Amino acid sequence: MEEKVLEIMKEVFEMDAVTTDVSQKNCERWDSLHHLTLASELEDAFDIELEPEEIGQMTDFARVMEILKTKV
Repeated sequence: MEEKVLEIMKEVFEMDAVTTDVSQKNCERWDSLHHLTLASELEDAFDIELEPEEIGQMTDFARVMEILKTKV
């Protein structure tokens, strides 16, 4: 699942590579629009529905993984 999430992040943020230390603080492209796009892509990829609170908490790769693990 981690590789799939990293691949989605790479595509959403339009980057050549994304590592597990990616966060809103160290990724210039992680703005509000890309954040919502990321949430939508994750929902589609894993056939889940994220709550608004969960989407707001997705501030880095580790937190995204924590939230996804409760859904899949």
